[in-house]
Amino acid sequence: MTQDESYVAGITPVGPASSVGRAAPGDEDLAVWRLDIVYEGTAFHGWAKQPGLRTVEGVLEDALTKVLPQPARLSVAGRTDAGVHALAQVASFTCAQHDVSAVLLRRSLNALLPPDVVVTLVSTAPRGFAARSARSRTYRYRLVVSPVRPVVDRSYVWSLPGGLDAESLQEAAARFLGRRDFAALTSSAHLYRSCVRKVAVAEWRSVGADEWVFEIRADSFLHNMVRVAVGSMVDIARGRLSLEEFEAGLASGQRRHMGQTAPARGLTLVAVEY
Repeated sequence: MTQDESYVAGITPVGPASSVGRAAPGDEDLAVWRLDIVYEGTAFHGWAKQPGLRTVEGVLEDALTKVLPQPARLSVAGRTDAGVHALAQVASFTCAQHDVSAVLLRRSLNALLPPDVVVTLVSTAPRGFAARSARSRTYRYRLVVSPVRPVVDRSYVWSLPGGLDAESLQEAAARFLGRRDFAALTSSAHLYRSCVRKVAVAEWRSVGADEWVFEIRADSFLHNMVRVAVGSMVDIARGRLSLEEFEAGLASGQRRHMGQTAPARGLTLVAVEY
């Protein structure tokens, strides 16, 4: 055990053979832990673990394996795509009860995690809690409209030269409000039982002279839903797609009738509510 791995008192990293002869814990012996997480998505192939690829779930589970006596399977509030960031991701896992300090567990995980992901809070959760059962998720998309491309924030914004029609952006955003079928905003509609989602907030606001921020809150999201929504609204604001075509595209349920897909780098998960 390294010095970094020894922060969690009472938990000894174990290898595959260490579970031999150990009785499976009953429900009364299980504890639920919640992890609040921040990460920069630039160098990750999204949240979900994939063979041979660097993912947020993958590095977190690797770290947990070193500090827990049995493997932990993570539940997550939002399965972010490759390149998407998170300021308020929530994950949870269930493991056997141990007398473990949440502060020391956080310290131990952060000592093992790479620089582009950090656990900001570790806490116990009520029995039956699962991060995926969030009531709502909020995403934010940053758009910079300037003839001079940004440098410092280049990994967190979509930079566009030229102007946008602000009124068109707001009019298009209002079309997302309410409960409806959003199949047209994903090319993966066939993977869902239903593409009906309820959007409570969808609005643009200006920040300074050249930045626009889109914020959207819904009960859950489809794959690429926010990025297709933003790309389509930008196409409207630049005269490439009319509002009438946009509305017809949404009603059609077909991805091909919508606009472009905005780059992942401008998108961040900023809030999760339970």
